[in-house]
Amino acid sequence: MKILLGLALLAALNSAQLTAPTKNYNVTSPVSDGPYVVGQVLPCTYQLFSDIDSSSLNLEIALEPAGGSLTSNGTIVIAESADVSKTSAFAKQNGNLTYYEHSINYQIPNKVLPGSYQVVFFDKSTNTQLPVPIEIRPQAQSTSATSPTKTPGASGVSSSDKSIFAGASSTQDLFASVTLSSLVVVAGIALWL
Repeated sequence: MKILLGLALLAALNSAQLTAPTKNYNVTSPVSDGPYVVGQVLPCTYQLFSDIDSSSLNLEIALEPAGGSLTSNGTIVIAESADVSKTSAFAKQNGNLTYYEHSINYQIPNKVLPGSYQVVFFDKSTNTQLPVPIEIRPQAQSTSATSPTKTPGASGVSSSDKSIFAGASSTQDLFASVTLSSLVVVAGIALWL
């Protein structure tokens, strides 16, 4: 039973990982259909495995508008030739498996309009692409410099007509849905046994 529970949790954790068409690298971020914000970091993380030859891999990473999305710009190259080295500086272990993880933390330019995009991992050596759909959202609006109003009868406590919880984080929503999915899987296995 413990083995099945462990496998279910491992499967839930690895569900965000995408494999390249040629199966010579995996992408762990950005998260497919994940929300990202103009002016914030867009993480691009990919893994190379020690038992797979990636010596000819020539990886370009770009941000492109998806479908008919209206943007102020076309394709933005994040990395023209991403690092695909397999050195100890990038080595990680997962059980008996050694892999090499590289990350590029790309600052989304302020000129990028909110909308649907895809981060394209393009292997120039094989002419194959791994597109990861994402949503880019606008930056939060700055609050005005006006002072909040005092609530009658509550000395020292101020209030305004805006809630600090009005714009709940989509990252929290994503985390909650992944957690809920994992719990459903575990509960299903427990009932099955």
